[in-house]
Amino acid sequence: MVVPYSARAGWLSLAAALVLVIVLVAPSSPAEAQYRSSGRPSVTSSKPYGKRALPRRTTAAPVAANPGVVGRDAMFLIDAESGRELEGHAADELRHPASLTKIMTLYLTFAALDAGQLRLGDRIPVSARAGGVQPSKMGAPVGGTLMVRDAIMGLITRSANDAAVVLAEAIAGDEYAFAALMTQKARQLGMSSTVFRNASGLPATDQVTTARDLARLAQALMRDFPHYYPLFATKAWPYGRQMLTNHNRMLAIYPGADGIKTGYINASGFNLVMSAIRDNRRLIGVVLGGSSVGERDDVMADMMNRGFERARALGLPAWQRPAAPPSAKYAAVNFTPGPPPAEPQRQVARAYHPPAGSSTTTRTISDLVTDAAPAGQAPAVAMARAPSPQGSQAGDAPGGWAIQLGGPFTSRKAADAALRTALARLPDLRDEAKPSVEALKGTRGQITYRARLTNLDENDAARGCRSLRSARLFFCTHIQAEDRAS
Repeated sequence: MVVPYSARAGWLSLAAALVLVIVLVAPSSPAEAQYRSSGRPSVTSSKPYGKRALPRRTTAAPVAANPGVVGRDAMFLIDAESGRELEGHAADELRHPASLTKIMTLYLTFAALDAGQLRLGDRIPVSARAGGVQPSKMGAPVGGTLMVRDAIMGLITRSANDAAVVLAEAIAGDEYAFAALMTQKARQLGMSSTVFRNASGLPATDQVTTARDLARLAQALMRDFPHYYPLFATKAWPYGRQMLTNHNRMLAIYPGADGIKTGYINASGFNLVMSAIRDNRRLIGVVLGGSSVGERDDVMADMMNRGFERARALGLPAWQRPAAPPSAKYAAVNFTPGPPPAEPQRQVARAYHPPAGSSTTTRTISDLVTDAAPAGQAPAVAMARAPSPQGSQAGDAPGGWAIQLGGPFTSRKAADAALRTALARLPDLRDEAKPSVEALKGTRGQITYRARLTNLDENDAARGCRSLRSARLFFCTHIQAEDRAS
């Protein structure tokens, strides 16, 4: 039998269409097949507790190209009063923090408030960089101003990236310098595996942390700023004509939950640091790498329930709320919608310093970071010096400045390579710049290396750092060197 050409063409078209449908519908991997059949990825047990854990993916997660980040999921739970570890899974493996980064941004902002560097009613200019960041945002207009109080509440509720940049620039001059302060404070708090590259948590290859480090940060914030911690229970905040609602759904669905922060980027999955009180005990939990908000919250609730049962069985001590320190300038009650507290309002430029002779303290966030350094321990990341309106000081002399490159690096070889790359990019500084590598010992005995180009004046250091940033070669900051090259 001879089939007419037109009929054969029709059959061939139908066959091609069927093949296309099969290709589109068929799963691309066994893991995807399992996901589609069950509605979610498979769940494996978390040793040593044998309870529900986040899914272990059999396909590569869409993380940033950082060889140290080999997954997304992690869990950790501690008793806030004693610090006792109650549960953990991949707690020391590197992960991307996403907007959990803003917990440290808020920590340093609270310190700036108590130091008198910022006031709740101060108006901070919104730079083009701040206005141009990716959402979530408050939508503060470029060229306008944002009140410090609203910026803080925008971070807590909306997780606003523009507010994070605005605060970073007001405190440290620019976001790069602020990130250096963040990492230095992390070291001082014992967060030995954490590196910050921005104030918001937006994607950055080298911005990493661990579940254990994040629990330490939350515990430190409660200890050092108990007068501000109740702000994390705020469910909504009015800003202009919009209502900024809190992304943390656990405040409404988990009994005793009172903070603190959510986070999400593609590379991290859905993250949550949470605290709750039950039976006069407070727990701090960290869940990283959820595939959805619902999954993340379910895993957190399960872990918290197990933790409270274990805390009761162990007879752990009751939570004792720390007293507000003498340095406290405000309390959570001062954060109410409407007019700011009755105090003179100021237009705050970047890295504000009160004028000479002002009755306001002139201590800055950098002072607080320095004060908190453990005795005999060198900072892992040097601070950026904010320009002072009082004029030149002894340390401003030529040769007293340096360019600090990225890092700290995990090997001396990597630090040396970074210095060679930087000098190749800055040929006009080769004669005066002196390469310097310093070994730093972390709290757990690990050794990292700090790379600097020293012996520069302030203008050359600033210009060189701008050149390296524009070439996207390094995260860097120009600093006033603690010890000059001989």
